[in-house]
Amino acid sequence: MAVTIRQLAAACGAEIRGGDADIAIDSAANLELAGPNQITFMANSKHLDRLRVSQASAVVVQQGLPDDVAAPGTALLAVDDPEMAFIACLEHLYPSKPKPPTLSADARIDASATVGADTFVDAFVTIGAGAVIGQRCTIHAGCRIGENVTVGDDCVLYPNVVLYHGVALANKVIIHAGSVIGADGFGYKFRNGEHIKFPQVGTVVIEANVEIGANTCIDRAALGITRIGEGTKMDNQVHIAHNVSIGARSLLCGQVGIGGSTVIEDYVVLAAQSGVADHVTVGTQALVLAQSGVTKDVAPKDQVVGFPAASRKEALREMAALRRLAGEQKAIDELLRLLPQLRALIGDDGTGVARRARTDIRPEPASDPASDAR
Repeated sequence: MAVTIRQLAAACGAEIRGGDADIAIDSAANLELAGPNQITFMANSKHLDRLRVSQASAVVVQQGLPDDVAAPGTALLAVDDPEMAFIACLEHLYPSKPKPPTLSADARIDASATVGADTFVDAFVTIGAGAVIGQRCTIHAGCRIGENVTVGDDCVLYPNVVLYHGVALANKVIIHAGSVIGADGFGYKFRNGEHIKFPQVGTVVIEANVEIGANTCIDRAALGITRIGEGTKMDNQVHIAHNVSIGARSLLCGQVGIGGSTVIEDYVVLAAQSGVADHVTVGTQALVLAQSGVTKDVAPKDQVVGFPAASRKEALREMAALRRLAGEQKAIDELLRLLPQLRALIGDDGTGVARRARTDIRPEPASDPASDAR
């Protein structure tokens, strides 16, 4: 969709400086690759050298930059927050294309299910008995919505999403392809040489504005609720075990795994491939760095790294000490080689306790000056 620089400036509330405001913009690109008829952005002044050589027709920049920082003919769109302004430009350039509110003839919708107004249900979707689907939802091909599931308004389920029975989604939830919500939690009791399944009779509640990446699995509670808090965002291939409670507006990156009955509080960030053991609490605004393994509670605002995860400052000091020690390995090896000689020299018997000096060695008598004179 081609729009003018002037229209984009109006969409993001920018001041246009330089360039031709009536040039049409047909797409966006990053700063290094953007060319004519494209828009880009620069959020940090450390990239000024890239801006000077950029061939983009328009660049969203921070207020206060001089006009001559860009190539001749490039329009600067000056704003207070370049990243948010660029998002507004992208939404204007690439508007979403809502599906027409139709129910495919190839969908299978139980007679007792309810589908709200202006909702699109694609081919090969199945909706179970007693399910309630809200208004303006988009349910792509191959989704399975189980019995007594509740889906709020304005939700999007991408292809092959599975919602097991009794799962509840609030408004504006997005679930990407292949994700499974509400499968049984992994609960067994070992008796008489057998693993006996503990019935998983709870459910999953996904609160408003949550986005869940592709191939993510969120298990139903054994008893009670597995809960994902409002505004939380998950990357692809995340696993949430039964009875986990995740607070509001947390971020879970790719391949994160969380053990059962763990509590993740608000605004927590779990970086890629990190794991949290069961029955652990990760406090508000805590940060778990990539590939870390959390085995005990993490305090609010703490940053942890490694396995078992430890405070970032402490762990970095330990790593620095190990690097220094590795750098002195030759000296350490030489000391170990000389250790037997050192022990012999000080009379150490190997236990760290020096033996008494030999008693059969007596000091020589002092010389007699008179006898020397003779």
